[in-house]
Amino acid sequence: MNTSLPTDPRSSQASLAKSTLPLQFAGLLLLTVLTGWGFSPHRHLHAVAWTHLPQDMKEAWGGSPERLVRWATQADARKHLDSLEGARHYLDLDDLDTLFTSHGKPAVWGMSWGTYKQSIFEIDSLTSPRTHGVLPWQLEWSYRRLVKAMASNDSTTCELDNVIRAAADLGHYLADAHVPLHTSGNSDGQRSGQRGIHALWETQAVEAQLHTRTCPCLHLKSFEAVEGMPYDPVWTPWDILKDSHALVEDVFQAEREWQDMVANNGWRMRTRGRTLAMLPSLQALAAWDSLTNGHTWPRFCTTADHIAKAWHAAWMEAGQPHMAASTESDIGLPPWLLYLQRRWKRGNVAGQDLQHKSNHATSSLHLDP
Repeated sequence: MNTSLPTDPRSSQASLAKSTLPLQFAGLLLLTVLTGWGFSPHRHLHAVAWTHLPQDMKEAWGGSPERLVRWATQADARKHLDSLEGARHYLDLDDLDTLFTSHGKPAVWGMSWGTYKQSIFEIDSLTSPRTHGVLPWQLEWSYRRLVKAMASNDSTTCELDNVIRAAADLGHYLADAHVPLHTSGNSDGQRSGQRGIHALWETQAVEAQLHTRTCPCLHLKSFEAVEGMPYDPVWTPWDILKDSHALVEDVFQAEREWQDMVANNGWRMRTRGRTLAMLPSLQALAAWDSLTNGHTWPRFCTTADHIAKAWHAAWMEAGQPHMAASTESDIGLPPWLLYLQRRWKRGNVAGQDLQHKSNHATSSLHLDP
């Protein structure tokens, strides 16, 4: 069976904002590339989720969210290094519903990974089960990876860096599951003439509100038993995806109305980080918020809630361990280099020979491809 991964429609090309313009400004060509919730929203989500954690858990996780925030976008960065990474960020529920219904298969919702793979094989033995994404199963695996990272021989201390990496990835994938367009094969409006809708919903509309709005705090209690936690590693991801997918048609319809409203007067040259790009004006984004009944920000806050709940549930399941600071020699290396080193050791990195001298060998679990 061919298991090669097709080109990810949520790559940087599919996630570009409305065409950014090349500018002769101080001799620089400035482009805006947007992925996931956007780098800034992803980091903000981790920071907000941290505020929801109980104090004893914060102390157990090093007392600061700095690393969680810094590592929040590494899952997106890995798309440039790992051909398997893209499929971990989405699930094309609409395409899968059509595919499974046309072949007399039950709905994909809630399927185990093994059942799903077998169903895809029976439909077309040459199609990779990763073609339409693997997000719900990746979320289950990432949760288990986090629990395992917190396990140790004495059940009280474990390696902090491994935990933070695992927690940051789980938070990132959970954030993507809350984005309606991560549940559709028409992820960037490429089938409906609405390219740019992906970045509009999950990045531009959110960034306009990051510093003017807040999310209510959950105040999780550290003594809650695992059985009573509102996050289930198997079923919560499916519930999140179901809620996200229910918004898809509303998002596309709102974008059509929004384009009619701002067609010739809704775009401005705006600074985004260190770049200057053609982006929707603040007035246009306010109109977008109105057309979508303001659902973007509540969805953002729900995302932070679920990230905090997932981290907390994993910590409880692992026995509420306290983390030991890393003593490894590569602690100061940038995240992308650590990842590249691990992938090279396993023979998964294409390109030039990478000579590394680190003794770091973080175990890397796999979602069964």
